[in-house]
Formats: sequence, structure tokens, C-alpha cells
Amino acid sequence: MTDFDVLILYRPFPLLTETQIINVGAPDESVRAVEDALRADGFHTQTWLVGYDVDPLLRKLDPCRTVIFNYCDGFDENQCGYDPITRTFEELRLAYTGADDAILSGSVDKANSKQQLAAHGVSTPAYKIYENDHVDGWGIFPAMVKPAHSHGSIGILPESVVRTPQELHRQIQRILDEMQQPALVEDFIDGDEYRVSVWGTHRLEVLPLVRFKYLTGPERAFGFKDYDTKWEESGLELEIPAQISDALREKIEVTARQAFRAVGMRDFGGIDIRVRDEMPYVIDPNQNPDISDSSNFLRAASSVGMNYSDLLSGIVRLAAERRPQ
Repeated sequence: MTDFDVLILYRPFPLLTETQIINVGAPDESVRAVEDALRADGFHTQTWLVGYDVDPLLRKLDPCRTVIFNYCDGFDENQCGYDPITRTFEELRLAYTGADDAILSGSVDKANSKQQLAAHGVSTPAYKIYENDHVDGWGIFPAMVKPAHSHGSIGILPESVVRTPQELHRQIQRILDEMQQPALVEDFIDGDEYRVSVWGTHRLEVLPLVRFKYLTGPERAFGFKDYDTKWEESGLELEIPAQISDALREKIEVTARQAFRAVGMRDFGGIDIRVRDEMPYVIDPNQNPDISDSSNFLRAASSVGMNYSDLLSGIVRLAAERRPQ
């Protein structure tokens, strides 16, 4: 047994209840899997489905004897993936899993992540942000056009990779009109894609690479992860672990570790990397990646014999080191 309890906080997206807490175990299968995995490793857990007014109950917790497993993703119908509950954790000195509040709030802006990568010398595709329909200053094709403030591939369609200025303008206009946010345009790296799962704090471990092999054809010239491809896993095959040369694997792992540090990940992180001419480019660093029992993170861990309890317990113990003494 440990000298702390684990409180699993769960806030579904979109938030469907204004109830302060439904403390009846885990109503969602993925959250129940987290609860079962941690209990299997000897942790004493509770699961709270939290609403808008959970702060008074959080204030009653002992920060020396509590670790929050933060399973909140998205808030108040916001598609950016950031939940400001982490700000409250920090005000109350509660240790919690994953990146800190400043990093999570900053990750909403993809341009901010791009700037952090570039400032630390991490390779990432050339890009430009468009806040209006005056489309100029871009001459790299093919190009990817995606929302600048959304996550989970929301707003990315099969048409999001463009080959002409006319297509570019059309996709920028779509994001401005339909999603009411700026568009990020970047050089499309037409090469193999890898999900790199990294965990740790001082010493970072890179789990086996997951390689995405996209199916292309006459109606889809470029292989990439749009919304349907991501969530339905259609039009792609996964190779775990990726069968690549040791030299390329080393390049990807070095780039992933650099990206982890550059954007301020903590405990765990997911980095999407594409490779062109043996050069890895960070496409999307995810400071709060999916670690459900069906995630690529667990798939990578499972390929080296880890089970769900091993993974989640390791993450919780990393967070526990930050409890006030």
C-alpha cells in the first residue's frame, strides 16, 4: 500500500451534467478501466465525475495524501482540449498527472507549440497562421491546412491537404467560417508517420514506435490522419513496433525527446512525427495524449510486455513525487 490515495477526476466532453460529483464508481468504460488498473496494482482509488462547482470539495483534500489522476479533457463545449481544472489543482497544491496548467493552456495555440519547437532547434514543418482570407505569402505545395486551436484532428478532412492556391484559399476560408478560428498552414511532409510515446521526468523513456501506413488511391493521393481516419482507424494499418533501420529509429527518438522537453511535457506525452528524406519532423506534440485502454500509448507499451496497470501506476508514481512534504 502507498501513503497516498489516488483520486480519478473525470469530466466528459461535452459536459452533460451540472452535478457537483457523481461518486458511484466509473460510469464510463474507459474510466472504469483506469480505476481497475490502478486498484490491481494496490492503489486505493475513488472516481469523481466532476461538474462546474467541484472546487469546494477539492479544498477538503489533503495534498500530502492525495494524487489526482487527471482524466479531464475539454471543458464547456470547447474543442481545444484544455480544462482549467488544473489551475485549481495548483492553487490547492494538489499533485496531479500530466503537464502543468501553463503548458496545457499554452498548448491550445498550435502556433505557440511551433514556436517552442523552433526555439529549441526541433525540426518542424514550415508554417504560417492565417487569421483572415487574405491568403498571401505561401508557396509550398502540397500543404496541410488545419484549425490552429483544435485538437483530436477536429476540422481535418480528406480535402485538408491542398495542391493549388485555389484549394488553399478554399480550406482557409472553411476553417475561418465554420470553425471561427485561425487556420494553420504548413508544409505537408509526404512520408511515413509515427506516433512516438514518451514518458518519464528526469530520465525519458521512448516506447516502441507506432508506424501509420495509410492507404492511398485515385480518390486520396496523400496519406494522413483526418478526423475519421483517427477515430475510426479506417484507411490505415498500424505497425507496432515500426520495422525501420536502427539509424532512423535513433533519429526519431532523439527528436521526440527534444520535443518533449521543448513544449514542457511532464510524466507522459505523445509526439506525431513524419519523415521525409530520412529527416524527422514534429507534426503535432500532444501534451495530454490519450492514455485509455485502447490508446496507441498502451499499444506501444504492450509491445514490450507492459500491461495497463504498469503504465498507469508508473505515471501516478511520477506525479506522487510532486506532493508537498
